[in-house]
Amino acid sequence: MYVLLQITTVTVFLLVAQEALRRTNRWVVWGIFLLMPLILTPYWIRVNELGLFPWFKFYTVFFCVCWGTVLRLTSLGNQAWARSTIPLLLAANIFEAVVPDLFGQGWAHALNAAAGLLLIATLPYGLSSTRIHSANGCCDLLYRTSRRWVIGYTLWNWTFVYLNYPALIGHHTGVLAAGLIVAMNNPFLWGQTRASTLGVNLLFTATFFNGMIAWMDTSTWFDEQVGIVAAGISVAFITGCLLQSWLSQIARNEDQRIHTASLRQSRRLPWLSRDASWRWWWQGNNPPHSTLSW
Repeated sequence: MYVLLQITTVTVFLLVAQEALRRTNRWVVWGIFLLMPLILTPYWIRVNELGLFPWFKFYTVFFCVCWGTVLRLTSLGNQAWARSTIPLLLAANIFEAVVPDLFGQGWAHALNAAAGLLLIATLPYGLSSTRIHSANGCCDLLYRTSRRWVIGYTLWNWTFVYLNYPALIGHHTGVLAAGLIVAMNNPFLWGQTRASTLGVNLLFTATFFNGMIAWMDTSTWFDEQVGIVAAGISVAFITGCLLQSWLSQIARNEDQRIHTASLRQSRRLPWLSRDASWRWWWQGNNPPHSTLSW
């Protein structure tokens, strides 16, 4: 019960933090995620003994937060080509986590790596995948994700942290919950929320790693069988979303084909659509056995 309270505390704190970052100016965001990491890097190197992946993740996430702020709060956000970098950065962020699982041992890592690659394949790409929206004092970078995709991402990322950093899984459950809560209300805000909540969490992790572990250490949660089940659920869910997306696309294509064929038929025989009432009259005044019936 106490761990649940701790996770809830992390979630609420990050929800408040991301809302504050949404409403502040660009200089504050750049100061937090650009200037502060540059100043604190020597200290982080001295107090932490982290592997290559955490260090790489720190700075790529900080860059993503700063770049998203550039798009939200400068004229560069009006350029579709600049906004189209968002799905590419998200794909790169996911692939960063896929690599350790590709080199991990056991079925759990293999399944979770497959789930990560499926997430990358199902991302919305292109110039129309993002847009800038201003309302209620906030300027947001909206990314066209679906709730199903966000749930799949949450399952995959939770499993990744569980398999590779079990001591931090309690903290990261709170991080993922913050993004998921926002996505259930508006999935288009998830990308922006994910970057800011993860960025804040990584700042605390790099600065107070030992203190965070002392406050909530969930390394005893780890069980290889649980990891395999979690990775299997993640792959199954994302595969189901992919199949549903394909079937929906096939149905849309078929509807479009029928609509196009109908338009072409109307152009060839314009009197059919122009004089539909005459057709109904004709059908109503000719017996079924008539060779002239429609």
